[in-house]
Amino acid sequence: MRTGIFGGTFDPIHKGHLLSAVKIKKAFNFDRIIFIPTGEPPHKIARRVTPSKDRLAMVRVAVSGYEGFEVSDIECNRKSYTYTFDTLTELHKNAAKDEEFYMIIGADTLADIFNWYRSEDVFKLCCFVAMRRPGADDETFASDFKKACDAGARVCLAEIPQYDVSSTQIREMIKNGCGAGEFLPAGVEDYIKKNDLYNTRKMTFEEICEDLKGLLSPRRYEHSVNVAEESARLAQMFGADIEKCRLAGILHDCAKELTAKQYLWLGIDNNEKCDYDAKQVLLHAEAGAILAKERYGVCDDEVLEAIRCHITGKPEMGIVTQMVFVADYTEKGRVGATYDAVRAKIAEGKLNEAMLEECDSTLIYNIKRGVSQICTQTVRTRNWITKEIKENE
Repeated sequence: MRTGIFGGTFDPIHKGHLLSAVKIKKAFNFDRIIFIPTGEPPHKIARRVTPSKDRLAMVRVAVSGYEGFEVSDIECNRKSYTYTFDTLTELHKNAAKDEEFYMIIGADTLADIFNWYRSEDVFKLCCFVAMRRPGADDETFASDFKKACDAGARVCLAEIPQYDVSSTQIREMIKNGCGAGEFLPAGVEDYIKKNDLYNTRKMTFEEICEDLKGLLSPRRYEHSVNVAEESARLAQMFGADIEKCRLAGILHDCAKELTAKQYLWLGIDNNEKCDYDAKQVLLHAEAGAILAKERYGVCDDEVLEAIRCHITGKPEMGIVTQMVFVADYTEKGRVGATYDAVRAKIAEGKLNEAMLEECDSTLIYNIKRGVSQICTQTVRTRNWITKEIKENE
C-alpha cells in the first residue's frame, strides 16, 4: 500500500493544493493521500495561525468527493508544537504491514529537511516527493537535491503545474475586501465567510492572553500577567496610558521562551558573536517587539518601544517604557531587598529615583557575577536618569 502525506498549514487550503495532490496521486500510483493540517507550526511564530479547528474543517470540505483523499487531525490534536517525526511515528503505529509513506513537500523545502527535528529518523520512516514548479532554477534544485540525498533522504521528483496563488495572497485578498472564490475549493469560501476568517480585526487583550498561554510556561505567563497589572497600577500613579501599559506589560516577555530556530525565523541570530557578555539574554526584548507587531498586530510605537527596552531602558524613554521598565522589577512575584528598594522609591512617588535604583542594582549584580563587559545601554540609561534627577532638583 502506497500512501502520500500532504502536510501543511492550509490557511486556507486552495485549488493549487488539490491540483498538486491529484497529479501526484496519479503519477505515483498512490492508494490514498492523507491531508494533515499542522497544529501549532513552530516556524509560523511571527503570525498567529488560524485556529486548527477551522483549518481542519476547511480541508475536510475541500477534499470531500475526491476518491482516495483523506484528512487526519493527529497534528491538530497535539497540544505541543508539531514535528514531522512525531506524526510519522504515530502513522506507523496504525499502518498496514506493507504500507509505504511518501511525504509530499515543495522543492524549496529540500534544502532544509536535514535540519528537521530528528531528521535521520524521519528519513527512515518515509520517502519524499518533491514538487518542482515550472521555471524553477535547475542549479539550485540540483544542489538542494544533492544535499538532501547526502543527508540520507530518499527523494522522488514530481513535475507539478504552477498554480498562480498562495494562501498568503488569498488571506490578503479577503482582508482587503477582494473576492478570492476563484482560487478556493467548493464550500471553502462559504466557510470563510460564515466564520469571518481573515478579516482585519484587532485582537482583544483577552485573546492575546489566551494565545500567550500556548507560547509561555505557566511560570513565565504568571510573571507576564503580574507585570501587566503592575504596569497598569504604575500608569495610574504617574499619569501614563493605562491600556498601553497593560498591553506592553503582558507582551514584554512574549519571546522569552522561543527556540534558537524560532529566533532565526524572526530574523534574529541569537548565536552571533557578542559585543558584550550575555547579549543573548537581551535579545528576547528585540524579538518580543517583532512578535508583538507581526503576531499580535501591535502598531503603537510606545508599546513596541516598551517591549524592546524593558530590560535596559533607554535615554529619553517614554512614559510607557518607564512604567514597564519598573513594573518588570516591582511586580508582586519579585522577592528580595533589591526589589523592595525600588518599591520604596515608587511608594514615595519618586519615579526617577526608582529607575536609578533599578539600574544600579542591575549593574552591581552583573559586576558581582564577574561579567567582564557591562551592557552600555544600561549605563546610558543610568546617566540619563541621573541628569533628569539633577535638573529637577
